[in-house]
Amino acid sequence: MFCTVLSYICMRILGEGPDGGEDNACARARKWILDRGGATHIPSWGKTWLSIFGVYEWSGTNPMPPEFWILPSFLPVHPAKLWCYFRTVYMPMSYLYGKKFVAPITPLTLQLREELYCQPYNQINWTRVRHACAKEDLYHPHPWIQDLIWDSLYILTEPLLTHWPFNKLIREKALQVTMEHIHYEDENSRYITMGCVEKVLCMLACWVEDPNGDYFKKHLARIPDYLWVAEDGMKMQTFGSQEWDTGFAIQALLASDLADEIGPVLKRGHEFIKASQVKDNPSGDFKGMYRHISRGSWTFSDQDHGWQVSDCTAEGLKCCLLFSMMPPEIVGEKMEPKRLYDSVDLLLTLQSKNGGVSAWEPARAQQWLELSC
Repeated sequence: MFCTVLSYICMRILGEGPDGGEDNACARARKWILDRGGATHIPSWGKTWLSIFGVYEWSGTNPMPPEFWILPSFLPVHPAKLWCYFRTVYMPMSYLYGKKFVAPITPLTLQLREELYCQPYNQINWTRVRHACAKEDLYHPHPWIQDLIWDSLYILTEPLLTHWPFNKLIREKALQVTMEHIHYEDENSRYITMGCVEKVLCMLACWVEDPNGDYFKKHLARIPDYLWVAEDGMKMQTFGSQEWDTGFAIQALLASDLADEIGPVLKRGHEFIKASQVKDNPSGDFKGMYRHISRGSWTFSDQDHGWQVSDCTAEGLKCCLLFSMMPPEIVGEKMEPKRLYDSVDLLLTLQSKNGGVSAWEPARAQQWLELSC
């Protein structure tokens, strides 16, 4: 439902009629959607995007209060405890939810409201569809405790925070703090952000804050990092895998025992790997912004991305160690020992109590929280 509804909307935005597209794609997609209860059964991320676009109501989404960002971080339920991917997605979503931002309503918006639902748009009971999800998208039903939390926030907390004086005393402060986190993550990833989902949400949040501001313009400059044109059309990647791919390719080439014949290739790969290592930790009080150390790491893509990854760091370190045992006239100068030590230090900080190594940052939440997920 998630991909079908969003693809349908994109086709309509790009000019296809409600029955248009190759092989009547729009008509067939709309039938598939309506046969499964309509777009009210899109999962939570879809509900958010549809609310932003104006073809769904924010009152039909479960709360994502930005006030979580101003709670004390020692609380068991706090963004600091969330896995980094979820945290950085929730961050701009909570800002847009707190703003209740809706794009300008256009004739196409009104048409989509008629096309995507099984009943008239103005008759939908948005409160009742908050938990609705098509069976194709329902990987795991909500535990009762999670629905209880959502309902408590929806019925008790949200009405309080959106009315005077709490909307002035608390919500505006929460929105300000949330935007500070967005700007911090943007700056420390050179506006690549952590991935494509966060990228577009953070870019939109910056536009909502100031359509003519530098933050939004800097986001625009990094869109090409995500796009490429293939033989069958334009594609969007998560955030690139240059370092990941290079590390494995270099190890495969070294295993081929052809070093004497491919010296220039190995040297260029070595230089790229050395240049891609992250040289510094995130800026400022990074612990206060819920970030982990990153100096000595390698990312999936390149140094700009800035997000440490344990397996990419291990592969980059392995390549540099292999190159250090080879003639520098073939593969270039070996990496300085200090930078190798930084990588080892980083990897050790990512080791969990059970001996495993987490991908991005150490586990922060208590295991009992899984009961509500």
